[in-house]
Amino acid sequence: KSLGDRLKLNGIQEVETEFDRAYKSIDADPPAALTAACALLEAVCKHYIEAEKLTMPNKETMGPLWSEVSKNLGLSPAQLADDDLKQILTGLFSIANGVGALRTHEGSAHGHANKSYKIEPRHARLAVHAAHTMAVFILETWDARRKTK
Repeated sequence: KSLGDRLKLNGIQEVETEFDRAYKSIDADPPAALTAACALLEAVCKHYIEAEKLTMPNKETMGPLWSEVSKNLGLSPAQLADDDLKQILTGLFSIANGVGALRTHEGSAHGHANKSYKIEPRHARLAVHAAHTMAVFILETWDARRKTK
């Protein structure tokens, strides 16, 4: 299922709003798409933390949010024996940190000084699709964990 289908199934309105904003902004406003991609991941993580009654990290940015969610879902690379899955899960930490950093440095949420490069739609598309894939994986893993409890 796509993220849109999964969001409708799970009824997570705050994530659906960011999902729509991210995709609509890719070509018209790439920095806004970066901001929405990060907000989408943050919203998924916050929704999970609240629904599972976990402690919200003091710093509600992508890194700490993803650390809490991944640990609780058993997605921390150190928790797995399979080296191939460890490598992919390590990549999810890179995606979380990279999307968060792009939002901070190039997104529409902050003022900017001289930029070393211009964010283009292809950069925004990469960040949005990476965030989309990660959000679907979080929701699918959460659903799978609930079915085994």
